[in-house]
Amino acid sequence: MTYKFVCICYRSLDRVFDIVYWPVISLLLWGFTSTFVATTSSVSGVVEFFLGGVVLWSVFWRAQTDVGTFILEDFWSRNIYNLFAAPVTALELFAAIGLIGLLRCLLSFAFLSLLGWCLYAFNILQIGALALAAFTAVLLLFGWVIGIVIAALIFRYGLRIQVLAWSVGFIVQPFSCVFYPLDSMPRWVQMIAVALPTTHVFEGLRHAIATGEVAVGPLGAALGLTLLLLVAALLFFHYALTQAKRLGLLTRFEMA
Repeated sequence: MTYKFVCICYRSLDRVFDIVYWPVISLLLWGFTSTFVATTSSVSGVVEFFLGGVVLWSVFWRAQTDVGTFILEDFWSRNIYNLFAAPVTALELFAAIGLIGLLRCLLSFAFLSLLGWCLYAFNILQIGALALAAFTAVLLLFGWVIGIVIAALIFRYGLRIQVLAWSVGFIVQPFSCVFYPLDSMPRWVQMIAVALPTTHVFEGLRHAIATGEVAVGPLGAALGLTLLLLVAALLFFHYALTQAKRLGLLTRFEMA
C-alpha cells in the first residue's frame, strides 16, 4: 500500500508541485504582511508570530488533505472495489497513507523553514526542539483525524461531498488562532476555539516565542485529546466502511 501511494505521489508532477506551491504562497503572503505590520506596530515578535503560524499550519494542512485526496484517488480511478476485495484493513490503509503523508509533511516543513530563514531571517528552531516536536505532533495527528473523518463521510455518501477534502481546513483555520491570539476573538468564537487542539498549538507557539518557555499543560491536554479523537475517527471510518459494504455502495461507486 505504501509503495502504491509513493507511485501515485512521485510519478505525478502535480503531486510533487503541491508539496511546496500553496505553502510557499502562504509564506510569501503572510511574510510580506508581517513585515509591514512590524514597521507600523510597537508590538515585538510580529514577524515570528506570523511566519511560525504559516510554517506550522502547513503541517496540519498537508496531513489533512493528503488523507482525503489519496482516498479519492481510488474513487477517481474506479479502483475502490479492487482495493477492498483484497484483505486490506482500514488500519493498514491509513498506516500507508500516514507514512507517505509524513514524508510529504517533512519535505514541506523543511522547505518552508529554509525559505523563511533565507527571506525573513526567521528560524523556526528558536522555539526549541521539545516545543517544536510537540507542536508538529499535535498538528499532524489532528490533521489525520480530520482527514479520516472526511474519508469516512466520502465512503458513506459518495463523491458528492469530495469538496470537503480541500475545504475543511479553511473552516478550521479561523478558529485555530493561527495568526492572532485567542483573547482577540469574540467570546462565542473562543468557546469553539478552545475545543480545537490546533488553538493550543498556536497559542503555545506565541508563548514560546515571547517567553522562551513551553506551556506544557495545554499542549499535553491537546495531545491527549488528539489521540482520543484519532481512535474515535478510526472507529468511525470502520463503521462507515462496514455500512458501505452492507449497502453495496462500493459497487455503486465503481459504476458511478
